[in-house]
Amino acid sequence: MERFGQLFRLSAADVEKVFGHPRVVLQRNLDRAAADAYASRLAGIGMAVTVDAAHPPAAAAPSSPVLKPMSAPQPQAEKQADEPAAQVPAAAPPVADAQSAAAAMPVTPASVAPREIEFEFTGNGFEFFRIWIVNLLLSIVTAGIYSAWAKVRTQRYFYGNTRSDGASFEYLADPLKILKGRLVGFALLLIYSLANKFAPLLGAVLMLCFLAIFPWIMVRGLAFRNHNSAWRGVRFGFDGQLGEAYRVFLLWPLLGVLSLGLMFPYAVYRQQQFVIGNSRYGVEPFQFGARPSAFYRIALAVFGAAVGGFLLSMLLGKVFPPLGALAMVAAYAVIFALSNVMFTNLRYNNTRLGAHALQADYRLGSYAMLMFTNTLAIALTLGLFYPWAKVRTARYAAGHIGLVADGDLGEFAAAQREQVSALGGEIGDVFDMDLGI
Repeated sequence: MERFGQLFRLSAADVEKVFGHPRVVLQRNLDRAAADAYASRLAGIGMAVTVDAAHPPAAAAPSSPVLKPMSAPQPQAEKQADEPAAQVPAAAPPVADAQSAAAAMPVTPASVAPREIEFEFTGNGFEFFRIWIVNLLLSIVTAGIYSAWAKVRTQRYFYGNTRSDGASFEYLADPLKILKGRLVGFALLLIYSLANKFAPLLGAVLMLCFLAIFPWIMVRGLAFRNHNSAWRGVRFGFDGQLGEAYRVFLLWPLLGVLSLGLMFPYAVYRQQQFVIGNSRYGVEPFQFGARPSAFYRIALAVFGAAVGGFLLSMLLGKVFPPLGALAMVAAYAVIFALSNVMFTNLRYNNTRLGAHALQADYRLGSYAMLMFTNTLAIALTLGLFYPWAKVRTARYAAGHIGLVADGDLGEFAAAQREQVSALGGEIGDVFDMDLGI
């Protein structure tokens, strides 16, 4: 680390930032000869490096090599949690040689270049199966009361096994608060069911009342979920206002119905803008930069797939009726996969957190195959494959969602902690129950 700092003329603090990550991009857009020479010089001071092609164009030779130091020495605090780091050899070139080599090398510090950070999911199906089966049995035995604790155990398992930049997420909810929300929800459902059976007019009135409070439920639920989610000791938050919630969850969908569906994509756009734009990490708000036209493109693609699937099933049905039914099922699966892939990519690729940008690269083929194999396996095992399906879906999501970090995320999280503490505690409302959102 000392020789690296001398080579790049960096301060000790800057060197710590570089070596505080297990994998760092040092230089981009070099030709192969320059990248190999760069790697050779760094290997000479004891660093383990590789030269990779960053997103090479299709049908073209790999270009734009990327140099990444792997398993670099890390600060002592991080060595306990991560794998042992490769150490710099004791026999090193003289300092004078390192300084002379610096003249021929770029001096851009790695810490200022944006880094692509992948999410990682480390859970496995059998491990979650044991949690799931115990949750299911105890929920049945307790007539659903244990379901609140089951939700917390499940969420903590998936949050805790999802990592980014070496740190896991946390789920901090209290099961008792979730139980209170579920009891309220169950009581309302029971009242509505009885009223709808014995007094249909009263049931219709209760349904209108539910629609009237639905935006309030959404705001409460989003605030509860975000407040009880954390990363590196900093909670997320949600600051959406009730008036705007009524517009995005009631007014715009109503206009979608009145416009015979033409306004539905815009209604979904406004909802995503409300949910993402009012979320925050610590005190840093998320920004959502998508345009309404992108949602209309998704709607057109889904509509086209639906029309094509319907026509294909009709033609095959005339030839051999079972083929028509099979084509209809396949069309539904394609529509489901296509909408999820396009919608997920749209949301993440247009979301930023300060200087950092999220990104997603869901693929229709791989995602459709994941959904098909999960559904088939669940059907063949009478539901017992469900835990493995959940784990496979979480692993796929983590492998296809990433973060382009502009700066040190550890420092960013620390700054959020300091700003939240300066406000005298967590900002925003802390609700006393989860309403099921």
